[in-house]
Amino acid sequence: MTSTTALLGLLVLSAPQNAKEDDLVDVSDVRSELKVFDDGNGHYLALIPFGNLFDHFYWGDGKDFWLVPVFGGKMDGNEAFDRVFWDPRIKQRWQASFYLKDGVYTLLCSDRKTVFHPTETARAEELLGKGSFHKQRWKRRAYALTRDTAGTYYYVDRARTEEKTDFRLYSGPRGALKPLRMTNVVSDSAGDVFATKSGELKLVLGKNEASSERRNQLDRSVPRLPSRPIPSSLLRHVTTATLGRRS
Repeated sequence: MTSTTALLGLLVLSAPQNAKEDDLVDVSDVRSELKVFDDGNGHYLALIPFGNLFDHFYWGDGKDFWLVPVFGGKMDGNEAFDRVFWDPRIKQRWQASFYLKDGVYTLLCSDRKTVFHPTETARAEELLGKGSFHKQRWKRRAYALTRDTAGTYYYVDRARTEEKTDFRLYSGPRGALKPLRMTNVVSDSAGDVFATKSGELKLVLGKNEASSERRNQLDRSVPRLPSRPIPSSLLRHVTTATLGRRS
């Protein structure tokens, strides 16, 4: 897996496939400061190299640029910088970064590195002028995952922002989970209760265990939310999005 593929192929749950008007970011105030870098294969990064580490870091295909979450990094004057970004598949977080060192711009994903170069000036101006800039592409995050003794999985996700609690429940065999309509959701310090419209399922998630009113009991050997990344094969029928095409 190349480092560009690693970033491009992020499978993050329930992101919209099409950009909406409220997803757009106004970069008019910083457009003149943004610099564009590319790998020579149609993959672009746009950022302010020595600006605020956490603002205006975008990845795109030249037409659309999506905000990439940055949670750490450093700068050394105007000679070097390092932006550490979010990639759910990378266990060691420092191994997902874009950095400048010894005059070389490098994208690091796990143990793979891809060199980027400043995009030719005229081309960069064209991209910045015509490209659309968007907020973070992934709107939802995993909340809970468990399984009953018959092999049926239960997966719950929610909006990435803490202000919203619009939980969604999926159920089914591995690789074929389907959404279930819910009529009641209770979420507090004691745990969570998700009741479906048909009444056939009542999923109760406590702090350290889970139970169901279906015939099959939940397998307590599977935690509410695994510490390791959830395999994409399990959730392939849950709506996903990639940060562009695979290289």
